[in-house]
Amino acid sequence: MVTLNCKYERLLIVGATGELGSATVQASSNSPFWRDKKIYATYFRHVPTNTHPLFSVAVWNFLDLNDHESIRRLLLEISPTSVICCSVPSHQGASSQYTNFLRQGIVENVVALAEASKMIGARFIAVSTDQVFDGKLKNGRYKEDDPIRPTNPYASCKAEMEEQLLRLGGDILICRTSLVLTLEPPGKAVRFILDALEPESNIEIFTDELRNMSFSEDLGSALCEVSVPGHPARGLLHLCSDEPVSRYDLALKLAPYFRKDEKNIKTARSAASKQFRPLNLSLDNSKAKSLLRTEIRGISKRLAQLP
Repeated sequence: MVTLNCKYERLLIVGATGELGSATVQASSNSPFWRDKKIYATYFRHVPTNTHPLFSVAVWNFLDLNDHESIRRLLLEISPTSVICCSVPSHQGASSQYTNFLRQGIVENVVALAEASKMIGARFIAVSTDQVFDGKLKNGRYKEDDPIRPTNPYASCKAEMEEQLLRLGGDILICRTSLVLTLEPPGKAVRFILDALEPESNIEIFTDELRNMSFSEDLGSALCEVSVPGHPARGLLHLCSDEPVSRYDLALKLAPYFRKDEKNIKTARSAASKQFRPLNLSLDNSKAKSLLRTEIRGISKRLAQLP
């Protein structure tokens, strides 16, 4: 158990205006360890103003991750003791096409941030994906040390990022998660389902792709927990709920919450996409459960707890 309580500990959250980054900034204000410490956050496209709900939680800094010298300058100036990287370039997940922009955002920029963190002795937390696996699992669940076989450019870039970070070594943790869910305001994955639930929608929802979907607020709290200096988690960690569901299952569960008609759902099998999409990405999260106090809830438990 981590018992550090030093006032000089400083947390830097990179990519803090995105869905997961915002949830992590919010979680830092409620974190038993970080809430009375100095929190720094970075933005790129979206400038937080004094009307932003998280404006007062952190000290905000502009950071272009493509400028690796700026990364080093900022970290030397702030001298954080922990760095959480929530930044990710715009992508379409398994449907992404390979571009230099995609690789630079996922691999080169994250590795540069990790190198700068190591240079100043900061703990570094990166976020990866369940898609590094090929989804051909017949039974059981993927564990952290199972062989990775990415099937799409997005996942290949994440796999390369993982490899380079593990080779870099030091106080580094790579958290593999799955589809990120945010209810209010609806995040990207939830918005996709809501669009599909509209009466005139032509969006088809896959019934045969299983993933351990997790809520951004739980992931944010978990990231704050594992970022505490001295935390025992190192290397790879499956940071996700333990409830694998399909997007169809998700749509069925979200429809009554958002007062939508489930009869509007149009279903399809993953093969209809004609892409190499992983099917069964069920993750074993027993390691995370043994190391964390934070509970990462699945969709069923989260919705059951709503008023």
